[in-house]
Amino acid sequence: MRIAFAMINCNRRDGSARPVNEVAERLARQGHDVHLFARKVEDLDLGLVQWHKIPGPGWPEVLDFSSYHLLANLRLRRRDFDVIHSIGCNTLRADVVTIQNIQPAKQEITRRFDKHERVSAPRRFTRWLYHHRTCAAERALYNRRGQPLLFLPVSRGVEKELRQHYDIGASPVRIIPNAADLETFHPLQPQERIVWRKRNGFETTDFLAIFSGGEWSRKGLDLAIRAVASVGDSRLKLFVAGDDADARRFQGLARDLGVSARVVFGGFRRDIAAAMGASDVFLFPSHYEAFSLATIEAAACGLPVLAPQINGTEELIESGVTGEFLTYDPDTIAGCLQNFLRCPEVARTMGEEARRVVERNFTWDRVATMTAEAYRELIELRNKFRPS
Repeated sequence: MRIAFAMINCNRRDGSARPVNEVAERLARQGHDVHLFARKVEDLDLGLVQWHKIPGPGWPEVLDFSSYHLLANLRLRRRDFDVIHSIGCNTLRADVVTIQNIQPAKQEITRRFDKHERVSAPRRFTRWLYHHRTCAAERALYNRRGQPLLFLPVSRGVEKELRQHYDIGASPVRIIPNAADLETFHPLQPQERIVWRKRNGFETTDFLAIFSGGEWSRKGLDLAIRAVASVGDSRLKLFVAGDDADARRFQGLARDLGVSARVVFGGFRRDIAAAMGASDVFLFPSHYEAFSLATIEAAACGLPVLAPQINGTEELIESGVTGEFLTYDPDTIAGCLQNFLRCPEVARTMGEEARRVVERNFTWDRVATMTAEAYRELIELRNKFRPS
């Protein structure tokens, strides 16, 4: 097949972009003619995938999206490809759409936290404008009629949100989850854990919970910090991997609660796989996700996942087996952490099972195979619509 991917910026750091790199390379190795229409590309084998550069401003976000959307619509022509695969609403030319989130659903959650963020008025305005623009682009694409449009949401919850917010009619929907690179994300050997911990200021006797990602308000970092403060055991440490524009507020919260020494803000990490492998549990009290890559990668590293029952975690967590479902109450989260502190072998057993679940269900090879099967289904459906 001749396949075009539409994604603004492609790399293996960003959760929404990483699947493009992983799947595009695998499809190309299978013999498909794979093209990528993107503004920036990192960590992609351009000997396998042909890159068509889309110029334009990278900031602010609303101009980045709007200029890309305009040029992608002009440059992508359906007659040139068997499949045009967009990640979200990046182009109206798409006939396959991977859905990492539904903007109106995400906004319902993020609005609750925006008022607490200490960001400038211009930043608030451009963020509002970006949400307004992407919601309009989603409506234009997802409500489309005529030629079949194949939707690939990453979880059952995202499929539900898609149907709730848009009239997709009889368009086919196939859930294709996110995944983890099992060679990169894996449990560490005991000596490797010791080395990473010593290098980053942790003791071998510490019980280390790791939180990973940006957008800390939405992802509940304040709850994680409060939970750590509620646990009096000094062995419990929290390692925060990632950055946020409002980081000072969370650092101040840790300081005010007297846990600055137990909450370590590690910033953006190129060694995130090692950081996860050296930890004991993945603590992620997020309020909204589509299907967080970080949860899958943590499980691949042999960590039990502690998260609320939101999109994606329902497919990954089996309570008491691969992790635990959390509520949004710091004291309840603290109680869960305290249980693991008392019986750390339980965390290890859960983490081993979490790794096995990822090996069975959440690999990029499996995702690439499912994607190619979905393409063939779309082409067969499209042929039925063509006049004989």
